[in-house]
Amino acid sequence: RDVMARLGGGVCLRTAVDPIGRDCGLTVTAATSLSLDPPLVLVAVRQGSFIHDALSVAEGFALTVLAVDQLALARYGARHRYPTDVDDFGPWETVRGHASGSLVFTGGVAAVDCLPYGFVDAGDHTIALGRAVQTVFPTTGTIPLLHVDRAYYAPGTRLDRFDRSQDA
Repeated sequence: RDVMARLGGGVCLRTAVDPIGRDCGLTVTAATSLSLDPPLVLVAVRQGSFIHDALSVAEGFALTVLAVDQLALARYGARHRYPTDVDDFGPWETVRGHASGSLVFTGGVAAVDCLPYGFVDAGDHTIALGRAVQTVFPTTGTIPLLHVDRAYYAPGTRLDRFDRSQDA
């Protein structure tokens, strides 16, 4: 656990609509692009967590890549909850994904709306595979929020830029 905490990653808020129509969300760092054809994303969610059951029955999910000025939202989505708790995303500006109906936070740096593609049991987590069906949203964030060593950060100095002209 300590070794993998050292692996830095982007911070996302995964949202879905639960079976009775409530919006629910969870801050995740285990999210990544998986495939271009078909376009798939992967999100890991701990079994028994607040949002796990909604994940398996939802029409889909949205994933917002959070910006550095959305630290309060990241903390809100990461707080401890009980199954009877209800999320209130009223303080943040949102739009809905066309396919899943899930919330997308417009202050993010990017977002994707997904339809279910598959689920994989992975120990104490479930890996949710989503087929990306919408990626254009009115997001206004510019600098992504990062998470490493159990803390949040803003990106630092750029060290290198990929340049295809150097491939030879």
